Amino acid sequence: MIRRMSWFGSFAALLGMSLSAGAQEAAPNNAALEQQVRLLREQLDSLEQAMAAQRAAQAEVQTRQATLEDKIELRPASLVRRFADEGAAATGGGACGSKAGCRSDGCFGGQCDNGWMHCWDEEKWVKVGAGLRTSFRSREGAGNGGSHANDFNIDNARLYISGQGHPLFGFELNTDISNAQGFDTLSSGFGGESLDSGEMRVLDAIVKMKLTDSVNLWAGRFLPPSDRSNLDGPFYLNAWLFPYTQFGYNNIFQGRDDGAALWGQHGDGAFKWQIGLFDGENTGAPIDVGHPQSDKLMVSGRIVANLLDPEPGYYNSSTYYGEKDILAVGASFMHRPDMLVGPAGGTTTADYTSWNLDFLWEQQLDNCGVVTVEAAYYDFDDNNGTSAAGGAVRNPTGIFGDLANRQGESYFLLASYLMPNDVQIGCLNGRMQLLTRYQQYDHDNIAGAGGGTSDQFDLQLSYILEGHNARVTALWTTHDAAAAGRDDLDAFILGTQLQF
Repeated sequence: MIRRMSWFGSFAALLGMSLSAGAQEAAPNNAALEQQVRLLREQLDSLEQAMAAQRAAQAEVQTRQATLEDKIELRPASLVRRFADEGAAATGGGACGSKAGCRSDGCFGGQCDNGWMHCWDEEKWVKVGAGLRTSFRSREGAGNGGSHANDFNIDNARLYISGQGHPLFGFELNTDISNAQGFDTLSSGFGGESLDSGEMRVLDAIVKMKLTDSVNLWAGRFLPPSDRSNLDGPFYLNAWLFPYTQFGYNNIFQGRDDGAALWGQHGDGAFKWQIGLFDGENTGAPIDVGHPQSDKLMVSGRIVANLLDPEPGYYNSSTYYGEKDILAVGASFMHRPDMLVGPAGGTTTADYTSWNLDFLWEQQLDNCGVVTVEAAYYDFDDNNGTSAAGGAVRNPTGIFGDLANRQGESYFLLASYLMPNDVQIGCLNGRMQLLTRYQQYDHDNIAGAGGGTSDQFDLQLSYILEGHNARVTALWTTHDAAAAGRDDLDAFILGTQLQF
């Protein structure tokens, strides 16, 4: 009996030791499991936080998208269509994203990315385009006996050809009609018309050479360095009528001259300079100039600083219809020694010197409207000289057929507002623009004649369909000529402009 109890005690002790060992072995396993559970809970918390952040980001994106859609609803339909056509890259700009203006061609200074282009390779291409401006004019005091003159006009009919045959060489060839803007040198100037007025003639013929990344050399027939209006040309002005206060610069046709110019730009057009030598003739004016015993060249130069968006290229515009915000100040000069017959006559000579300052500010507003302010001042000095045929050099003042001495001072002030919303007329969608401009020219007396003051006030409404490429303009203008009895001359003009 005692022996059986001893065996049972030994068995119980052994069983107790086994259970104790099992409990000790299970304890670490439970601790590891609890650690894993804690890690899983932390990961779950992190995942929930990430999902909450993602939901917040999605909500912000939806809010921004709704805001953008609201802005698109407020934009002119023409801009919305342009976004769809140009893709997402176009929407990377400002809130309005207008591309109604024209871009530059880079170092060769092309003004508008228009026309049809054929490329043989990246270094050889040719581009062809055209531009047409037509108008109806009703002018008081411009007809026979001072009556109204009512006329349909072809103001400009241009063909554009440009190209490149070498990485460093390009060319430009443009034509226009002889009576461009109503100015026919074979007749009596503005308003006159000869049998040859509708013939095409060379407007520009330029060889373009790229000397460095920022310096170019142009040679041939083209616009000399001069004021902003001249470097706009009629197609890139803000106003329909060219400012007559600018007519004191020498030219052979539509502001052009034969010569060569170096020009450069820095900061993609933030600062530009131009300097050149030209013939300096004035056969594009009603009265030719030139001393019969002197044929010296004319030097011409210009600098311009753009304090906001740059204006790359040789040319410029007087409005970009919201594509750019512009604050530009420019200065130009022309000088030709011994150009005129001196006041004493005979073999004496007189120099020609002219200079100007010009200013342009254009700002796109938050509502997509565009405000533009432009101004220019001119000083033209013939040193009291006269033309070879005798008499002072005289230029047209306005579109009424009046002439006055070129020597003197002039200026103009212009303001315009491009409305933000589209106006649909039939199948057309465009934006209305209001513009007003005042011009004044103080003409000096030369040999006691031809002096006085002329001025002009313009009020203009334009329907802008595609920037400078398509617009319709209605214009009322009133003009006081320098001559006595030629005051309060009124004109109404309805014009259309197309380019491609």
